[in-house]
Amino acid sequence: MALGRAYSVAIRGLDGVMVEIEADITSGLPGVHLVGLADAALQESRDRVRAAITNCGNSWPMSRLTLGLSPATLPKGGSMYDLAIAASVLSAHLKMHWDRLEKTVLVGELALDGRVRPVKGVLPAVMAAKREGWPSVVVPVENLAEASLVDGIEVWGVRTLGQLQAWLNGRAALDERVAPAAP
Repeated sequence: MALGRAYSVAIRGLDGVMVEIEADITSGLPGVHLVGLADAALQESRDRVRAAITNCGNSWPMSRLTLGLSPATLPKGGSMYDLAIAASVLSAHLKMHWDRLEKTVLVGELALDGRVRPVKGVLPAVMAAKREGWPSVVVPVENLAEASLVDGIEVWGVRTLGQLQAWLNGRAALDERVAPAAP
């Protein structure tokens, strides 16, 4: 049995709610089961995440994989959880405990080749992470300027899932906060 954990944010109007994403790999027929009131776009993340993980040189667990998104009663939608789901699956499958993953909120959509695509709702997501006391957040590099508007929290921009994995292993850097443009 292997368990991985990562964190993201659910956007409700102009506010964000922290979401814990757990990946549990157990024996049984291979399959991916997503629990926690996920909408159709989030259900499709199973395929995006699987393709991104394998196209970045990792293997996919050939067992039963349960992905739990908590709080379970909070409706969750969209593709902004892809990066956190992938990180939790990699943590469980590789049996890796990354200190950075325990202290970082992840927001971003994955392309099938592992690129990280921009998402909507980054500003309220970063504000929610700061409000909840998180020290850092990783967002798509295209959303870095928006995330950089929030002071008091480290913000990092990521381009690919492989780059995130190398950063978690301490072997690569992410893009740093950008200065806001003058009005």
